[in-house]
Amino acid sequence: MKIAFFTNCYKPLINGVVSSIVSLKEAYERKGHQTYIFAPKVEGYQDQEENVFRYHSINLTSKVKYPIAIPLSLRATKVIHEFKPDIVHIHHPFVLSLPAIMYGARLKIPKVLTIHTQYERYAYYISPIPQVITNEAIRRMIINLAAKVDVITTPSLSMKNLISQYGVKKEVKVVPNAVNLDYFQNRDDQQCRRLMQQLDLKEDDIVMLYVGRISFEKNVDKIIKALAIIKAENVDNVKLVMVGEGTAMNQIRSLVNSLELSKMTRFVGAVNNDMVRYYYQISDIFTFASTSETFGIVIIEAFASSLPILAIKAPGVIDIVTDGVDGLLSEDDVTQFAERLKVLIKNKDLRNKLASGALNTAKHYSIDHISDQMIHIYQDLIKNSKSNV
Repeated sequence: MKIAFFTNCYKPLINGVVSSIVSLKEAYERKGHQTYIFAPKVEGYQDQEENVFRYHSINLTSKVKYPIAIPLSLRATKVIHEFKPDIVHIHHPFVLSLPAIMYGARLKIPKVLTIHTQYERYAYYISPIPQVITNEAIRRMIINLAAKVDVITTPSLSMKNLISQYGVKKEVKVVPNAVNLDYFQNRDDQQCRRLMQQLDLKEDDIVMLYVGRISFEKNVDKIIKALAIIKAENVDNVKLVMVGEGTAMNQIRSLVNSLELSKMTRFVGAVNNDMVRYYYQISDIFTFASTSETFGIVIIEAFASSLPILAIKAPGVIDIVTDGVDGLLSEDDVTQFAERLKVLIKNKDLRNKLASGALNTAKHYSIDHISDQMIHIYQDLIKNSKSNV
């Protein structure tokens, strides 16, 4: 089978959507399928893999470094007609969905749309347009695009329910994001020791980890404030490692300094995909305060690395984390988040129990299993489209 992916973000950008696309592409290729990526060009980045087409792009906002594709290209038309895909898989309802729909119609092949994210939560990036206007525009774009595709997938039941509230009538299937379990479980003790030395971490430190964008919608400030509460209670053998970069980095650094947490916090910045697993492997607790996720892929990565989770109860999160089984859940309240954090820090037996549960949960999100689910969706659509000819 030949699959054409259209995505508004791809390597070298680091986020859950990119991780999901990369995992699917690699799994498909292991199973003998071919995947061609159509994505925006990222200045200064040269692809090292085959079957990637880059549209010329521009940056419309300084708030976030996401290039926006210019969805017009004669060369793209030549590439996709030579590739001759059996199916088009669209990973965002904006920009590159336009040529994707066009090519799907021209080639008379099925079209799949995956809605990865609660896009309204990111509308503030498009200033100075009022958020109420962007929210309505996003909803209408999704409704219009839904009418042009054959099926919609989304990573969680919470997001499926939200899509139905938009007024979308198209069938929506829940297909969770997935990870390569072997990749995260393949521990390298030498690399871990080297990383701990670089971060000045001691063997008796309890290491809290955050992986993701350092931005306001991720509620990273709540993790910092919870750490300050812990420190005030004389729990000082804790270190917070923050992997990622984003629009709120300066403000979060200032918050850390103002709360006198500099000695307890390590800002790592963006990390190559090949290195992220080692940060999970040297950690004891994964912290997650975002309430804007459809499905936190970093949670599954943490589970695959046998890390217990401390997260805020929110759509997406509650579809993955079971309180007391593979992690602890908190209300959206800094004080309660800090209380739960203190329990995890002080109770090693509980951490070990939740770590075991985390690993069991991760098995449900194996990329081999999830990629098979998506392939079956493709196969059914292709079969139905041929029978209707």
